[in-house]
Parts: sequence; structure tokens; C-alpha cells
Amino acid sequence: AISAKHAGSFPAGASARVGAAVACAGAMAAEAPAGSFYTAKAPLAGDALPKAVLRKLEVLGYPDLGGASLAGESYCKIALWLEEEKIRYYEPPNRKGLRDFGDGWFGSLSKYAKELNVRSEGLGEKDSEAKARVLSGLVNLAINDVYRDKVEAKEIALTAPSKLVAGAESKQQLRDLVTPINRLLELHSLPKLQTDAIDTDTIAALRCIKTRMCQKATNTTSLDLSQIPVAVEMEDPEVKRVAAVLRLLHNIEMGQLQISVNHVLNELQQLTANPKTDSRLGKVGT
Repeated sequence: AISAKHAGSFPAGASARVGAAVACAGAMAAEAPAGSFYTAKAPLAGDALPKAVLRKLEVLGYPDLGGASLAGESYCKIALWLEEEKIRYYEPPNRKGLRDFGDGWFGSLSKYAKELNVRSEGLGEKDSEAKARVLSGLVNLAINDVYRDKVEAKEIALTAPSKLVAGAESKQQLRDLVTPINRLLELHSLPKLQTDAIDTDTIAALRCIKTRMCQKATNTTSLDLSQIPVAVEMEDPEVKRVAAVLRLLHNIEMGQLQISVNHVLNELQQLTANPKTDSRLGKVGT
């Protein structure tokens, strides 16, 4: 059965893999046998499915691509097929609402779509845009489900390519800089580049070096303690400097106290900003 994974988006790399599957799906899709439940008449032009949805149905192996459309029972059969064959969100006994193509079918589909976090506003027999949107969402969930199942079964290897794309090797223009950049990286205690590093890695290393070299120096302020007034007459310069330091520390503490007082005042104002009075306690006259 489908799990919470269908509420999210495609995992990294899924779209590219689905696109590759779509490109070679023409030779893989099987035609439905004559008299199949899903067999329908050819759709009218105004009821045709979006091409993207049709291609995804082809990848999933829908048995009646020729009759797939947004009209009538053809649309109902597509949604039912996606649930029964691919998504499997409901247990079989709970799919009765989707199997009964009566007046309440679109209500059942709308409820089903909402449970899968698919937008279903305005879904009805006459709203082709809403029908296409819901069907597209269900098809995406089905593809996502199939993809995740194949990943979990380790039928798809999620590994980085062992070598560069054809033609990319000749486009690397910064290979000569790798050696001097590695010396700079070593100087700043940063990881070195591989000898066959691509240009994007070389540029990233240069940015790291720049960041390390351009760190802002700590701001320092020259302070002459003998020039700070201490309000006490004294001859000993050492005692005067100590008094100046104590006065500076006292000023810092007073600043913190002022912040605390302001915070308390703000809280009191929040409590008293909207006073409520009881008119029954009022007194008229003297």
C-alpha cells in the first residue's frame, strides 16, 4: 500500500530518470486486448489528455492509451486503474466509491485526491482543467511510487558517473592551476584538489582560499585609561587606572540594568494597554 512518501515531491534525480523512461517507453507499452474493461472509444479533440500525462501513462503501461481521455467513463477508468494497479492507497474493500461510476463518483475521487495531497478544487464532469490537474497529480504519484519501489528493491543504482560526460574532458581549462592551488590550500590547512579535478571544483577551491584570506580582522579600539574621568582626586596613576576600569565596568552593568528595566516596562505596558472596566462599580456624583 502507498505510504506517507506520496505526500512529498520526487526524490533527487527522479525527474531525470522518469524522463529517460518516457523517451524509450514507445517500445515497452503493451496494447490492451480486445474487449478489455479499460478499452474505450477514441477521444474527441476537446477531451484529449495533455501529452505529458499521456506519455506518463504510456510509461506506466496503461492498457488503453488509444481511448484515454478526460471524458466520461474513460476518465473514471484511468483513475481507478492508477489506484488499483499502481498507487494502492486504499485497501480493496475501500475502493467501492471509485469503482461505482455513478453521480457520486467525482465526490469520491475528490476525497481520494485530498487524502493524497492532490489539489481537487472544482473537480467535476464539466471542468476539464480540474480533471486534468487531478489526473496529472495521480499519475505523478504513481510514477513516484514505482520509482521508490525500484530504488528500495535496488533495481536502480543511484551512483555518480565514473567519468565525465562525453566532450566535457576537452572543456576543462583550469587543470594547469590545480598544482599551485593545492599549495595554497595546504598553506591554509584546507583539503587539496584531485589531480584530475574539474573546473567547477577548481573554482570552488579558489573561493575557499579567498574566504580564508579575506577574513576580517578583529576590530580593536585604543583606550587611554588615564584620560577617563573618575570623579576622585588621586595622585597614584596605578590607582587612577584601576578606578577607571571599575567605572567602565559599572557603566556596562548600568547599561544592562537599563535594558532589563525597559524589558519590564514593555511587559507591563502589554498588560495595561487594553484595560477593561466594570461599569457597575462606577459612581456618579460626589
